[in-house]
Amino acid sequence: MESKKVAPVFRPDEKGLRKVFGELEAAIMECLWSRGQGTVSDVYRELAAAREMAYTTVKTVMERLAEKGYLACNSQQRAYVYTPTQSRDDFLQQVSDAVLHGLLEDCSQTMAAHLLEETVRQCDLDTLDRLQALIAARRAADSSVRRPV
Repeated sequence: MESKKVAPVFRPDEKGLRKVFGELEAAIMECLWSRGQGTVSDVYRELAAAREMAYTTVKTVMERLAEKGYLACNSQQRAYVYTPTQSRDDFLQQVSDAVLHGLLEDCSQTMAAHLLEETVRQCDLDTLDRLQALIAARRAADSSVRRPV
């Protein structure tokens, strides 16, 4: 099965892995991350204990996750064994990087101001002093670069 890496879709209103995967995709990925690898039967048995679903549905979703590049599929004897192509932490880091890069690319000044406002609301006085020192240093560096006209 040839895989093509597909950039995840980010859904900010969802919870956990549902931000980037559908419900069953997220459950399958969590199952395989905890197991390390597994066949469709392994995953089906684990997931079917908590919810009603068809074996063929799990098989189809796992095949699609492999096509998207999230799972590797190897044939062992008569069964296909699926393995995540990256750890859960590496996946979350990749998604976080992509989301932040996209936001910074499109609205860096707005995002920086928003993050600063949220930080200022929640931080202690020592952190406020550090932020103020950073801003003062930046202003001083900028003013020394400017040449009088």
